[in-house]
This record gives sequence, C-alpha cells and structure tokens, in this order.
Amino acid sequence: MKRTFVLTILTACGLNAAADEETVKPSDWHVTANIVYSSRSLDGTIASKNALNNGVYGDMFTTGDAMGVGDSQSAMLAMGVQYKRFGIGLNYMPTSFEGTGTALVAGTGANAGFFFQTPLETDIEVDMLLGSLYYNLIQTPNTVFGLGAGLGQTSVDISIVPEVGTPLAYKGHLPFGFLRMQFRSLYQRFIYGFALNGLSMDVDGVNIVYSDYKVDLGYRLVDKRCKVDLVGGYRLVNFAADMKGPDGEIATDVSLEGPFVGITAIY
Repeated sequence: MKRTFVLTILTACGLNAAADEETVKPSDWHVTANIVYSSRSLDGTIASKNALNNGVYGDMFTTGDAMGVGDSQSAMLAMGVQYKRFGIGLNYMPTSFEGTGTALVAGTGANAGFFFQTPLETDIEVDMLLGSLYYNLIQTPNTVFGLGAGLGQTSVDISIVPEVGTPLAYKGHLPFGFLRMQFRSLYQRFIYGFALNGLSMDVDGVNIVYSDYKVDLGYRLVDKRCKVDLVGGYRLVNFAADMKGPDGEIATDVSLEGPFVGITAIY
C-alpha cells in the first residue's frame, strides 16, 4: 500500500523512457513521489510534572537513552505537485518506540529532595503529517531554491509505566504551522540538497517548538520525461511541547533522527 503511488509513477517512467529517446520540452506541471526507508533513534527528555502517587512520589524524568526503546524503522512517504514555480507537498513520517528502561522519580513528603530510580515500560507512537506550499525563487533546469510555509499535525500516543510512581500517559493531536526553505541541485547525474522547516508557536495554550533538517544526496538513474532518482540522506526532527495528561503536565523535548535511503520519481 505504501509503495503503490511510487510504483505507478515508476511504471509510467519505464514506458516513457522506452518509447521516447529524444529530448522532451519541459512541462509546466510536475508530479513527484518519494518513498524512503529510515531508521530513527529517540533522543531528548520526557518528564511528568505535578504527578503524585499516594502522596509519596512526584515528578518523573527520563531520557531517550534511559528508556531503552532502541530504533524505530519504517518508511517515510512524500508527494508533491508543482505548476511552474509554485508547488504543494505532503510528507508523512510514522514512528514508534517500545522497550524497558529506567526513570528518576522525585520523592515528596518525608522523601522530599531525594530521587529514586525505577524500572519502566515505554510505548510511544508519533505520526507526523506535514503539508506545505512553496515558491521557487530560483528555478533552472538543474537547480531550485524555494521558500514556503505549511501546516503540520502530530498524533501522539505515549504510555510510560514506572514500577514506582504515577504512569505517564497522553493521547492526542498537536497541530502547528511552520516555515520552509529548500534547495536542490543536479551536477551531471549527481544530486545534492537540503530542506529546513521550523517555527515556535502557541496552539490552544500549548507552546510548540518544531524544527526539521534534511540533507539529501542522490544519483539520477533515469533522465527522460520521467526521472528516477536513487536518494539517501539524514533527517533530524526536533519537537518540544508541554501536554496536559490525566495526572498532570507532560513536558517533552525530543529529537528523532537517522539515515534514510529510497527512490524518487518525477514526472
């Protein structure tokens, strides 16, 4: 299912490349589809505030390393449509982590001032969907540089259950906006480029800080009316937000990062 829209364009590429060996005049319309496989690690901190368990333990604090969740491995999907210098794009990144690790829990009452280490079970699912509108300030046959803006939504499902203290849970959607910068260049058949997204804003009383950095390298396998690129690179997504849970406030400041490799088709 995830590869259907890319396979459709790749099939069209193969038919066009076989049928037309001559140079074709560029069209004003372009469609891009991309699927890559990525391995992402979880960094940063997650803490619960004002969460009490029988009046004995308060705040809980853990990190990506301490949770012992390993890496998340899944596909990332992207699709775009461009008319002359204007374009729109969609990007989908599903991520999930689970594992057994440790957390620090603050004592209260007679135990105030002390921190206790406790085992915990972690299950985190984060699905990020980004939609953007951009305009290419520079657009030549081999180089593009554009600016834009977009809207994103992150679906978050967090369940962190410590052996001692109050479980930390949150399930909801966090909408946000962002600004975008993108650059891509082709030298002979070699491709290089980057894309930057980011913004800090308040949504329904929740402060969200989002930044997204992606570096691409690639090689053009097919350079006809339909183009096919082998691509790889590295992506770093930073996301910080304070979310209201059933037992208190959950403060997150995390990074999802890792390499990717895949195929891009442009028609």
